Amino acid sequence: MGASAGPATHPPTRGLLTRGLLTRGLLTRGLLTRGLLGAGLATLLLAAGAAALRPAPAEAAAAPPVLLSDDFQDGAADGWRTSGGLWSVAADETSVLRQTTMSGRAVACAGDPAWADYAVTARVKPLTMSEPQSSAGVLARVQPDGSHYYLATRADGTVELGRVTGGRATALASAAYPAYPAVWRSLTLVVKGDSLVGVVNGSPLLTATDTRLRRGRAGLATASGTASFDDILVQSYAASTPDTQPPLTPGRPSVVTVTPTTVTISWRPTVDNVGVAEYVVYQGEQFYQQYPVRTVAGTGPVTLTLNPSAATIHFAVAARDAAGNLSQPSARVTIPQPPSYPKSGDDTVAPGPPGNPVLSGPNTLTWTPASDNVGVLEYHVILVVNLDEVRLLAKVREPSAVVSVSGGNPMVRVLAYDAAWNSSSSALVPYGPGPSPTPAPGAR
Repeated sequence: MGASAGPATHPPTRGLLTRGLLTRGLLTRGLLTRGLLGAGLATLLLAAGAAALRPAPAEAAAAPPVLLSDDFQDGAADGWRTSGGLWSVAADETSVLRQTTMSGRAVACAGDPAWADYAVTARVKPLTMSEPQSSAGVLARVQPDGSHYYLATRADGTVELGRVTGGRATALASAAYPAYPAVWRSLTLVVKGDSLVGVVNGSPLLTATDTRLRRGRAGLATASGTASFDDILVQSYAASTPDTQPPLTPGRPSVVTVTPTTVTISWRPTVDNVGVAEYVVYQGEQFYQQYPVRTVAGTGPVTLTLNPSAATIHFAVAARDAAGNLSQPSARVTIPQPPSYPKSGDDTVAPGPPGNPVLSGPNTLTWTPASDNVGVLEYHVILVVNLDEVRLLAKVREPSAVVSVSGGNPMVRVLAYDAAWNSSSSALVPYGPGPSPTPAPGAR
């Protein structure tokens, strides 16, 4: 259909990452790439635990009011004004709005020039990019003279949040992001007062503050390239009474420092239609677990104590406004249990992998020592039980540990650490004696 204003139902977004914990890479980032689970176990968990990992919806919170939506399914682009390029509705699995010329900058805009505080979202598929700075993205506060804010995915492997005034682009923030051609991605640009937030595939990656542009239409754009656009949605971030709209989900926290017993994190500020009052910090030690540990007024840094029995620890934040509306938790940042000594040195070479742990006596695991260019200082013994629970059994200096194991289908692995906290891992193996030796040929 053509661009429609006022109350509307947003069509289901096709091919986008959901905001569930699985698509935030919880298993792959938190367990698999940390060497705590094997690929087979991670696959089982992905299949068996999907429903449990999706966060529950906020029951009392209301979605932002819809100002405009368009999915082009009627084959028309009514209500869209274009400048530069060649814009038309085309087929790409479904009907999309496509810009097909390579030269210069092409813009399509729609909506009310009086719009001030809102979020514009679109699915964007870059098609052909002729230069490293070629881009495709979404626009906010588009002025009659062409000035606007933009969030764009660029051919040089970045996403950029910026402003165009007087025909010149000024980057306000940027981040690395793969520039896969012919792949759909979701871009959301939120403008609220002087605050700008860029969201890519559901993750707030960029923030900036700017006072130059106050209101204007929403839009789409390409620069030195071609692209398809679909599922356009503009939602209001204007203040309302009563306030039932939650803040925008914050971005993933960043780890500032880690000590043997603590972690310090911080995060970018987010926005709300009225104003963010505080942030709730969450912590968890299992992939299915997340609990609030701190409420703070700002964006950190915040120092938290680590659970000494956790194999990995993850952190997330949510934003709450004065009316009590709480955003969805952010994507998680995950760290492994650190060694028991301070990190030192500039060595970047990881130890060789230790041998697989075997049960050599009552509750005693042993393994072949790891080798290192400087020296191995500590081993961590990791237990996986019931396919979905991971615990730290021991921190030891020698290649053996007395452990206490409970739970079904126990499996174990060993991590080796040097002074600079470089690490390597054994394979994940069943908890039990080592394999019986193979008889020599001809032996009875």
